[in-house]
Amino acid sequence: MDVFLKFRVPSDPRFLPVIRAAVGELGLVCGLRGEECRGITLAVDEALANIIRHAYRGAPDRAIEVTCESRKDRLDFTLLDHGEPPDPARLGAHPLDDVALGGRGTHIIRMVMDEVRYERVPRGNQVRLSKRLPTAEIVAEGSKEGI
Repeated sequence: MDVFLKFRVPSDPRFLPVIRAAVGELGLVCGLRGEECRGITLAVDEALANIIRHAYRGAPDRAIEVTCESRKDRLDFTLLDHGEPPDPARLGAHPLDDVALGGRGTHIIRMVMDEVRYERVPRGNQVRLSKRLPTAEIVAEGSKEGI
């Protein structure tokens, strides 16, 4: 069953638990294991924190649109903001080391999600995070084995 959820929340960190709860529960309903649900929840949370910190420079009263879509083969999360566009140099892979205090969020997001896209769209800045669902992986594996 396809599911579409849309939230419009202020860029106030106090609203992050609301989105975390929705993302985690949606993952469970769609068949992800607990560890995978925690992973996608962390990835979406990191992306939202980056919007608050970088696009809105900590302003708590700006809007963030969060769209969650489940399809038979994947979960998609789209975050839209109207702040400063991300610096492409910061979005790429940087070496992780014990000294760096920041920059780990984008690594976590890319490790957890199957696809991550940052785009400048007419309505603002958009990040799309996609995660394949287990049923899609089982079907794909079964077709490789001739089942």
